[in-house]
Amino acid sequence: MSEFHKLINEINNGKLSPIYLIHGDESYYSDKIIQSITNKTIGEDAIDFDFKKIYAKKSNENQENEIVDFLKRYPLVGEFNLVVVKNSNNLSNDHSLLLSYIENYDAKSILVLSFNGTLDKRKKIYKTCLKNGIVFESKKLYDSKVYQWIEKESKEKSLNLHPSSIKIISDFVGNDLSQIDNELEKLKLNSNNEEIIMPEEVQKIIGFSKDYNFFELTKEIGKNNFKKSQELISYMSKNTKKYPLPVIIGTVYSFFNKLFTYHSIENKKDAPKVLGINPYFIEEYRIASSIYPMKRISKIFGYLLEADKRSKGIDFDATNTEGILNDLIYKIFKNQ
Repeated sequence: MSEFHKLINEINNGKLSPIYLIHGDESYYSDKIIQSITNKTIGEDAIDFDFKKIYAKKSNENQENEIVDFLKRYPLVGEFNLVVVKNSNNLSNDHSLLLSYIENYDAKSILVLSFNGTLDKRKKIYKTCLKNGIVFESKKLYDSKVYQWIEKESKEKSLNLHPSSIKIISDFVGNDLSQIDNELEKLKLNSNNEEIIMPEEVQKIIGFSKDYNFFELTKEIGKNNFKKSQELISYMSKNTKKYPLPVIIGTVYSFFNKLFTYHSIENKKDAPKVLGINPYFIEEYRIASSIYPMKRISKIFGYLLEADKRSKGIDFDATNTEGILNDLIYKIFKNQ
């Protein structure tokens, strides 16, 4: 069980801490933890009396006083006072008032400090919260870990997804965990959990196209199918809202980055674990590796860098999505 799921389970089972410090770049985990704490401690009848949520601002010097005063009072309706402070970086430079409270906290109150970005572990606020409560670092998920994350979350939600269904969601959404969670919730509400959810059902419920998606594009590139790859690029470039240019370039880069790594793995049995993919897809990488040697992939990285610069308007019209992608696909296939 992950540290995140362990913490959520503890909260749901009533094992609460008086102090929580959450920091890091991934908002999904922090939002889920805060929601779980709120749901567990504050009933609907108490939300207007025992709950305070603050978005800290540097311009407000009285915020720490307000927070400490609220924490020290007796709950009016429920069992606990709950204070959630978003953007806690903005409270003050030294958090002196909060530090004093955390060292002598009130057992009838819960304080949640949410910091933007990763907090320096040498800071006193970090050390004091670690000593008196719970500290959780909400880390951004690497692209290579997205497939495994969806796989685990599907099991947590009792969803039985076919590997291709997971791949489609992974390729389409990327590492936006909040959006992935939303899509999984849609599937949970609209599918039979006892049956394997196939790509066709994902297409019907969520709206991802089984035939025109990022997964199909890299699959056809991997098979050296120039004509089909062009067809997919043409379709995607006409719907930039659904298929953003940076995401297409990033997906193709991710595929070749994994393929480059695949070449370097001595024992290919270890490939699924090293690449962070389901063994179901390894055959595609094996086939692609015979078509794209490392030297050719190195050149392709250069073409992808050029496409990325063009997508940002450097020496090219960034709105000409089809032109950027057609040129990229042509160079991938024709410049060997």
